[in-house]
Amino acid sequence: MGRLSKLARWVGILGGVGGALWVVRDRFISLTLPREPEPPTFRTAPTSTDARPKAGDDLTAIAGIGPVFAERLAAASVMSWRGLAERSATEIAQITGASESRATGWIAEAAHRASGEELPG
Repeated sequence: MGRLSKLARWVGILGGVGGALWVVRDRFISLTLPREPEPPTFRTAPTSTDARPKAGDDLTAIAGIGPVFAERLAAASVMSWRGLAERSATEIAQITGASESRATGWIAEAAHRASGEELPG
């Protein structure tokens, strides 16, 4: 046997022993680690998931008013259909960032809902 073949055999043996030690090392380490980490705990009070005020009419029932526009209106103290119907289209457009024509439609629908009339269509 030549020197090169002896060297190759020793490298193979050492590699095999190293690989076996690596496998055993991973098994022992995994036994000492906790299975599931503890979930974090926070000391905060639970908050409401709904930022809209609880009092008043549901403004999202009006076509085109979603949660974002309803929150903007509530921030300006517009929380009922009557309150919306009593405002001008310009004022509602400024509060919500919508167009005046869109605000005009909202005001008309809010007036119908506030009066209790049946909505057309």
